[in-house]
Amino acid sequence: MTNSTGGLRQRLGQFDQTIRGREGHGGAARFRYKHAGYDALALSLYVAAHPFECNVRSNSADDLRVMGEVAAFEYECLATYVERHRRLPEFNDKKRSPKK
Repeated sequence: MTNSTGGLRQRLGQFDQTIRGREGHGGAARFRYKHAGYDALALSLYVAAHPFECNVRSNSADDLRVMGEVAAFEYECLATYVERHRRLPEFNDKKRSPKK
């Protein structure tokens, strides 16, 4: 999830840089701990995203509501996953998936 001024492109870039070996994205650090070897791994990865359009620099009521929808959507996705699999996704579970 991101509500950052850099948007989804920047957040995905942080993920990519972290699995390459830099710091910056907690979930990617947990992912990198288990899956080393970026070049081979990158060929088999894919991303699913659901965009929400808003101005994250704005304090308008409409934009604030959309940013709230972003957070709610992330938790709804996690809740649906937990209902189906009876656990968090591996790299969202800090107990099962250490960073180092």
